Amino acid sequence: MVYLVTDAGGLYVPGTLFLNEQYANHHTKQVVAKALRVWVRLADAFDIDLAARALEGRWLTETEKKTLRHLVIRPIVEIESMPDRALKTIASATKDKVLNKAKGAVEPNTALKQLVGIANFLVWFHEKVLEPRMPMRSAVVEVLRQQVNACAAELKKAVGGTKSSHPHQIRSVPKERFLQIYSAVYRHSPDLLTTPKGKADSNLLRDRAMILLAGEGVRPGAIGNIARADFKWAGDREPGYLTIKDNTSKRSRKVSASTPVQKGAASNQNYNSEVTIPIWPTTAEAIQEYIDSERAAVTTRGLRNRSEGFLFLAEHGGPIGNRGTIAHVFRRAGKGLAAMGLLSKHPRDPYLIGEAYEFDAYLLRHSAASLFYAEKTKEKKEEVVMDLMKQRFGWSMDSTMPALYARRAMSDAASVTVEEYMESLFAEARSARKTKGQEG
Repeated sequence: MVYLVTDAGGLYVPGTLFLNEQYANHHTKQVVAKALRVWVRLADAFDIDLAARALEGRWLTETEKKTLRHLVIRPIVEIESMPDRALKTIASATKDKVLNKAKGAVEPNTALKQLVGIANFLVWFHEKVLEPRMPMRSAVVEVLRQQVNACAAELKKAVGGTKSSHPHQIRSVPKERFLQIYSAVYRHSPDLLTTPKGKADSNLLRDRAMILLAGEGVRPGAIGNIARADFKWAGDREPGYLTIKDNTSKRSRKVSASTPVQKGAASNQNYNSEVTIPIWPTTAEAIQEYIDSERAAVTTRGLRNRSEGFLFLAEHGGPIGNRGTIAHVFRRAGKGLAAMGLLSKHPRDPYLIGEAYEFDAYLLRHSAASLFYAEKTKEKKEEVVMDLMKQRFGWSMDSTMPALYARRAMSDAASVTVEEYMESLFAEARSARKTKGQEG
């Protein structure tokens, strides 16, 4: 349960009811709660009484909507400390073209999420609180409904976020480069995942396995949420299997916005939040190596097993409790990949703006989605592949994301099949181990 409290110390009842009725995911609640704080500040400054306006068939003015657009760009601390007079004139005092470049400005996508949260709250407040209490035959009912919906639509488009609405905005790498990155992580992780002093990291095998899982398209939040029992592998060149589902109830500590969770598991939206996916034998082998060595060592350290059944563990033996831990793994790997030249722009990539790729878990996830489409359409119809993508990558059934990856994948002309590549990678790794054993 989340409570929104006003500056005066009172409970903001509408916002509290909306948050707890509409959202279950802790991270989403945190984002929307911040958005509602912006809304409350605007309403106070402009003396907005939605109930009184509803009776007159009025909603937000153009000035108020424009001010909201400017406020969501600013840090919440600045907004809440701003005098009413300054807040009411911020829209006219700041030029649109420099809005996102202002000192301390939040990311456009964060601002967009806040506006969407405010828009959804206003629609909810109208539908659940105001309209049921309006005179049913009043002429203003339909007029007000139109104004509310138009206002919501306008707010949701008021700030340009980083939504992937075009293949140029899909952050992925061409198939050939993706496989090179995957190979480097699989075979050369000691060179990529070193400490700041250049020494081997104690979590080397764990971090390697997590990065390879991102290469399978698994979201970073889901990676930190996997239970040991969710992973199955028969060994050798057999594919592994991974069940992606909500495991937050296994945690003994309170779940917060920073806790890794599977997206959509506790959402009211129709996500594919529980699915079993096959993973490459190389990825499965990397996970098993981690289980048999680093994980086994950390779970037997001390008087009791603190893993709570999770697959990937922190140094203390408990489950990874913060998304930042996973993000740090990818930042370190990114430095190593850049040093190898693997993040420089691929010569046959028409989409990248700039000369280098920004490495994180989502670059691998997006690349995996493009690769999945390119491979599967060799043997199945496009519409079938798009449905499979929704299952595999955890998108809702009405998602348009597969179509974007389809357009992105069409530029990739690499002919090697993934199966061939993984087989050669597996064989090379086994041969290298055998040679190293003979030399020893």
